[in-house]
Amino acid sequence: MAEAEKIERFLASPTVQRLFRAMTAKPKARPGGKAGGRCWLERFFEDYARGKVRWYDPRFALPHLLLEYVRRKAGAQRETVAGRVLGNPATRRGLVATVRSVGHLGLGQPQRFVAPLMVVWNFTQACNLRCKHCYQEAGRRGDDELTLQEQKRIVDILAERDVPMIAFSGGEPLMAPTFLDVVRHAAGYGLHLTVATNGTLCTPDRVKAMADAGVRYAEISLDSTAPKKHDAWRGSAGYWERAVAGIRAVVRAGGIKCGVAMTVAKWNLDEMEPMLEWCIAEGVNTFYAFNFIPTGRARGIADQDLTPQERERMLAVLQKHLAGGRISIMSSAPQYGRACLELGDPDDPVNTGHYGYGGGRMTRIFARYVGGCGAGRAYCAIQPNGDVTPCVFMPICVGNLRTDTFETAWNAPVMELLRDRDDREGHCRTCRYKFNCGGCRARSWGYFRDIRKPDPGCKFNQAAWDELLRAAEPSRAAAK
Repeated sequence: MAEAEKIERFLASPTVQRLFRAMTAKPKARPGGKAGGRCWLERFFEDYARGKVRWYDPRFALPHLLLEYVRRKAGAQRETVAGRVLGNPATRRGLVATVRSVGHLGLGQPQRFVAPLMVVWNFTQACNLRCKHCYQEAGRRGDDELTLQEQKRIVDILAERDVPMIAFSGGEPLMAPTFLDVVRHAAGYGLHLTVATNGTLCTPDRVKAMADAGVRYAEISLDSTAPKKHDAWRGSAGYWERAVAGIRAVVRAGGIKCGVAMTVAKWNLDEMEPMLEWCIAEGVNTFYAFNFIPTGRARGIADQDLTPQERERMLAVLQKHLAGGRISIMSSAPQYGRACLELGDPDDPVNTGHYGYGGGRMTRIFARYVGGCGAGRAYCAIQPNGDVTPCVFMPICVGNLRTDTFETAWNAPVMELLRDRDDREGHCRTCRYKFNCGGCRARSWGYFRDIRKPDPGCKFNQAAWDELLRAAEPSRAAAK
């Protein structure tokens, strides 16, 4: 840990932060041209990936030495860094965005960012399903949805700020006629593009079209290995078979990875193990466990939420399979990061955020800065009409990209509050894992309408859960 402290002190140095600002400064626009373009650091990363950087080149000596130092401490081969890491344009953008953020905002726990590392874009309100837990209350396409020109402009805005990843969601994004046009436009910038879909429209031809356009990961919802149970949760019969057909189409396609997403609730908690084994047998790359959030239609079925003890069972299953290494395991429950530290061996992989994990000492250090709830700090959401919210599960509008600058929305007061994990109530304020977790702020908002409140789904916040149960008793009695 002494080595880690040296790295942290180095990155916290004002001199280093000035250097980071200079390395990530955007070139000035030429007369009549667009602002932005690749900064010096991104050009260095590209040359390193292509094997063109030499340590004796005075232009690159310092960043080259720094990169080699970190690489050796992480135990990574140069070929791995050059190929799998810096060879990926989206990863380069993410590293540039992180370095720029440390340069401008300093090193902090949790780390703050000048722009999000990921944007979840609810691309349309239209959907062919009526899921009981839908946070978006999707169904009919909204009358105020963005035009194709406006959608492309939003991509331009995000790309200019080096946002590395856009995750398209909905509604059902495949129902939007402009979806592939926008994907192609975003792919031209080298962004990592994913789509969350119910899978019922994922025919082999459509999956190929998505992959050709630039989608690199498709996440399909499947909540049970039993067709009737899944269909009851999703609103109509026959959707399990269509979702499974979509999963198999993605698995068989080239150039696109497949994820299966399961919203874990009381009714299907015991099906997690069978679902994971099913995913592994089908060749699925990633299993994503979504936290139950009492928002949208889910407000009416809050009794399906897991107790703190049940959520610990969920986390234990996730950690066990992550350590097993047969399939990638992700979750929107920020407690997953804490569970990896509590339940895993020192060499086991740990969760680093909503869409990241890794092994080794450097990853554990990294997780303290970027781990846990990323709402309003490392990611935000865009709604079909251009509204910006901290999270898809947190319907608090902080601006609209039709009329407001991205910076106005990204730096709104509620976003600043979400970035301060000391301004919390209950155990979330004092928890030793608050930089790896921080609690789910959407659950705090959904239950208490106050993002400072403790997340009632955590074992350390049993008192908050008990408070909810006591408050629910009068209404239950009246219903009887």
